[in-house]
Amino acid sequence: MPQDRENTSIDDLREQVSEMLNGLPQELPIAATVAFKVNNAKENIFATNAEVLADSTRRLPGCNVFAYHERRPAEGDPSDTVEYVIYENWRSVKQFRAQWDSEHLKKFQYSVGELIVGPPELKWYYGWTTSKDDYDVAVRSGVAKTWQKECYSESGEPLPCKGTGQDGDIQAGTPWPELRFTDNQDGTVTDNLTNLIWLKDADFFGEVQWEEALKNVRKLAGGKYGLTDDSKEGDWRLPNIKELFSLVDYGAGDPIIPAGHPFKHVKTAIYWTNTSLASAPTLGWMMTLGIGPTVFDLKVNPNRIWPVRGNSTCVPQTGQEVCWLLDKSEPTGVKVISCEGTGQDGEIRAGVQWPIPRFTDNEDGTVTDNLTGLIWLKNANPFGFRTWQQALDDCNKLANGQHGLTDGSKRGDWRLPNIKEIESLVDYGRFGPCLPDGGKPFENVRPSSYWTSTSVALAPSEAMFIILGVGPAIFESKEHPFFVWPVSGPKKT
Repeated sequence: MPQDRENTSIDDLREQVSEMLNGLPQELPIAATVAFKVNNAKENIFATNAEVLADSTRRLPGCNVFAYHERRPAEGDPSDTVEYVIYENWRSVKQFRAQWDSEHLKKFQYSVGELIVGPPELKWYYGWTTSKDDYDVAVRSGVAKTWQKECYSESGEPLPCKGTGQDGDIQAGTPWPELRFTDNQDGTVTDNLTNLIWLKDADFFGEVQWEEALKNVRKLAGGKYGLTDDSKEGDWRLPNIKELFSLVDYGAGDPIIPAGHPFKHVKTAIYWTNTSLASAPTLGWMMTLGIGPTVFDLKVNPNRIWPVRGNSTCVPQTGQEVCWLLDKSEPTGVKVISCEGTGQDGEIRAGVQWPIPRFTDNEDGTVTDNLTGLIWLKNANPFGFRTWQQALDDCNKLANGQHGLTDGSKRGDWRLPNIKEIESLVDYGRFGPCLPDGGKPFENVRPSSYWTSTSVALAPSEAMFIILGVGPAIFESKEHPFFVWPVSGPKKT
């Protein structure tokens, strides 16, 4: 292609993208992937240019991630090409515009035409969705997909998903980015869904007690422990329960985190969080990465730790605001202390702040969670004890005129929540029930066990449930009877 024609094509693309960016909310988070089919003979030139581009871009404010990687072979492509993918994630459209208008990007764009075969494939992600029309819902939601795609009978046999109302059928939640993790090549890995930065070595410190874990993590810094990033002592922390929970892939197992991840030494074992059990703070919350339950353990017991740093724009705060110190002289075994310098959840309070008010009573038998956009039945116990299949059936049939509903809903609008949806209600600073404002404005909340639509991938005759007394997400045989709390939405705005 003649050079002037190549430049004209790039100019047309730049004009189209600039027009698109002008029409977007300027504070909207935005990401993109660009796939190039590179001529094998010119691969070295392309890779060199991409590295120069990456180095310049990562220095710009608002750039969460900028990475490129090779995908060889590209299925169905001619053998004389190799595919490269560039992935970038920005805090806002406004900050991305600085990249789009930069001279280093223009230089790369105008040089790439003679290195590739065919036009590049460009995809946009708005607020971590692929449609800007869904932006308001997705950003408000903060409830990611569980990534469960299969469906099972009560006995664990595979079933066609359509019409079951199971997690694998509905697949509710914010979609994951195409490239879930980026290896930063400095001892850290960025989760492109949450923007959290994790230590690449998931078992660097081995097993330690809870209070020792808090201290060890705060000593991490660039230049120490294999890290070559720009972090300082105090930047790293033990993750809170919601942050560690965000890594779980309920379609996977052994370990239960997304396949193809770049981490090393991930154990199917117990990992500490910095969140205490509010009802009994001699215990700390932990996650088991074999199947995925969130439970708790005595803080004097040794468990593994997985440090994290950074701020997430979609993982909410846990609600915990108090800190404790183990003290055998106290009758309860702990005493309340100042949070300053502890590294505990009550000090860090990492995550998205909850809106005020957290819930809105819609006066039609429904309540909207203003943090997630999910719409819950106001009556938190409409059906009594039900087996898992009965719970699915009851929720699928729920409609206007039943259980106090005057919302105009039809059969199929309601569903049994998946494990991430119902966990999003949990306030880890409360117990009995562990819900914000003690469960107001809901009715008939039971501080007991509630079914979810999520099966256990490695043992599909069992499904996940949550105990709304203190908050653990565990699993049980699908034949066991538990309470049921239907959900719908979020509505598009």
